[in-house]
Amino acid sequence: MLLRSASSKSLVLFEFLAPNLASRTFSTSSILASSKRSTKSPRTPPILPSDTLKNIRENVTQQLRSRDAVTSDQQADIYNSTLVQIKEALGKKDAVVVRQLWVKLKQLNLAHILDPKLLSMISTLLIKAFLPTPSEPWDRSTQSIVEEVAVAAASCDAEGVATCMLYHIKRKNPDAALFLYGQCTHIMNNREAWDGDEDQEGLLGQEQLAFGQTELSQSSVQPIRGRVFLLLAAVTAHAMLDTFQEALIMCGNTDVRFHSYTTREFLENLQFDSILRDKVDLYIGRLHLARLVSRPASLSRQITNLGETRAVKSLKKLYNGIIQGILDPDPYIVADESYMSSKRTGMVAMTMVGWTSFLTAFLKCSAKEVAAQVWGDIPRLGLRHNTSMWNALIAGQGQSFTDATTTFELMKAQNVPMDALTYRALISSLFNGRRPNLAMERFQEFRAANLTDTPENLMSVYNTVLNGLLVTNRIEAASSLFQEMQTTYYKPDVVSYNTFLGHYARRNDLKGLGLFISKMGEDGIAGDIFTFSTILSALLKMGRQDASEVVLRLMKKQGIKPNTTTYSALIDHQMREQDEAHLSGALRLLSQMEADPSIAPNIITYTSILAGIHRGTAWLSKQAEEDFTRAILDRMKQHNVKLNTRAYNILIKACLNGKRLDQALSYYEEMKRTRMPMFHETWYILLEGLSGIQEWDVATEVIKEMTGLYGVRPLGSLKSLIQRVNFRKGY
Repeated sequence: MLLRSASSKSLVLFEFLAPNLASRTFSTSSILASSKRSTKSPRTPPILPSDTLKNIRENVTQQLRSRDAVTSDQQADIYNSTLVQIKEALGKKDAVVVRQLWVKLKQLNLAHILDPKLLSMISTLLIKAFLPTPSEPWDRSTQSIVEEVAVAAASCDAEGVATCMLYHIKRKNPDAALFLYGQCTHIMNNREAWDGDEDQEGLLGQEQLAFGQTELSQSSVQPIRGRVFLLLAAVTAHAMLDTFQEALIMCGNTDVRFHSYTTREFLENLQFDSILRDKVDLYIGRLHLARLVSRPASLSRQITNLGETRAVKSLKKLYNGIIQGILDPDPYIVADESYMSSKRTGMVAMTMVGWTSFLTAFLKCSAKEVAAQVWGDIPRLGLRHNTSMWNALIAGQGQSFTDATTTFELMKAQNVPMDALTYRALISSLFNGRRPNLAMERFQEFRAANLTDTPENLMSVYNTVLNGLLVTNRIEAASSLFQEMQTTYYKPDVVSYNTFLGHYARRNDLKGLGLFISKMGEDGIAGDIFTFSTILSALLKMGRQDASEVVLRLMKKQGIKPNTTTYSALIDHQMREQDEAHLSGALRLLSQMEADPSIAPNIITYTSILAGIHRGTAWLSKQAEEDFTRAILDRMKQHNVKLNTRAYNILIKACLNGKRLDQALSYYEEMKRTRMPMFHETWYILLEGLSGIQEWDVATEVIKEMTGLYGVRPLGSLKSLIQRVNFRKGY
């Protein structure tokens, strides 16, 4: 038990959680690593309970009648009898009999009724028994049967088809491999048929819970194993045919994603041809990048995330990859959508939004040299710096009003059209530099320009000025502008009111807070989650025991009916304040939710409280933290809300980041006890957190359990992390 490695003090254990019966996904490398006929026997199929066998005729007869009205009772009897024989043959690993029984069902047009999981077991046995080595030809009749079963099983497990495709690849027959892939396209673009391998792509970048920013509910859809290997095999076939454009189109028609660890595992199957392996690796990298570029919103989101986390190295790699894809002798990316034409099929296009996102991200990382490279690459690619790029440049200079002003004047000198966001960026920079007078001069210039822009962009300038005046303690000027706005087209919106509410809350000014709450009601402005969280936080800081009741009454007065999401967001906001007053407020909100079925708390609600208790530097005593944790878990039990893998990941990460080793291991032990699925993400969070607090002995025990008890084969970033742990341990 790992808990022995930690403190022997009392731990919060979770005896009440029902065991999770989901089976663990095993490594796919065993079936893909070799195409040789195996001497090992497949896993024995699970023995059906006797009551299931007794009822099989009735159940299957009904299934047959519902699927095919013309099926006779005689056929049902044959099917039932054959099904029992198949299960017996699988138990004996008798591939010859299983093949004969499959042919029998096919001739009777009954094979399509077999359960997909049973088909997967049949396919695995037939492949192990009848797939020849690559140096041997495959009997046409046997090949047809084995591949037919593999395709039929693909709706549950695509590994069999991928293995057959690899056989053809090693026989230098890429067309046969692509023919098999073509029979499985129905599972490659079904976004509900997610792949267990795919779902482990990145680690949790954050643990934000408000308004569902982190989705904790787990899909009830059964995963299809091996889809990513199916796609990788098809890419290999295209690489053999030198048909990259066709591969690009193929990848554009699927939701399956490439990952470093599944790619490395697959490439091990191409050791027989190092030139082909390297070519496939190149194809995969290009296709992965092309997929990202083809989804501008996803690309901008990834660039923004890298900028927010200051991941300059990854940001540079991504940028350089795109530039290379444009400038290569055989390009597959164009610099702008305007360069696309009917003659340039099989290519993807960058957008100005993407280029602007790169500029913003590099400036966010203070990587001015790289930002300058982005700026210089735009004209070299035949593009022009548009207004959005100039705005991004000024906004990125927000901490240097001198640079921002110089850029603004240069923009003006080059007759670049300015919009509201141009002025907002400059004014914000001037307020940040404590130059309110200059900021107001630019604001007056903005008003005089009478720009044509969206109402949202125009209002953002006014709200930026309101915030700047309040931050620089020019309260009267801010109030005067606010009153002026009420008499003009630019009437204060919820952001305007929130700006003042935040100001008065920071000053613990209950009178000012109350004044603006009243004004919101008079002006018919409905608050948002920030409004009510700000008010709730201010009241709690002032010691108001009825704070949550006051806020809820205010919401109802404004015609807002709080739902589970609203309550959960309010609770999450309070837990991030990390003091007992806000914890009490969060628990009062939770009690109200638990008392009303229409707003019943869910896993997000409870996880936000638990994560808040464990997050950051300890702000509760050790005993209080344990007591509150136990109380929340008891309440979850009472309301039948259970933690899932994603929730455990968030809690373990919060505990380890806060140096709460005992509690982190308690969650881990409970995952093991309840047989909760543990994916790449879980193991990485555990080992990264343990490494961060230098608990090398515990980390070593986790690695032993991961590779031994769970049979996980670490790849990619997880493998690198394990190597780091072993190095510190001197292994």
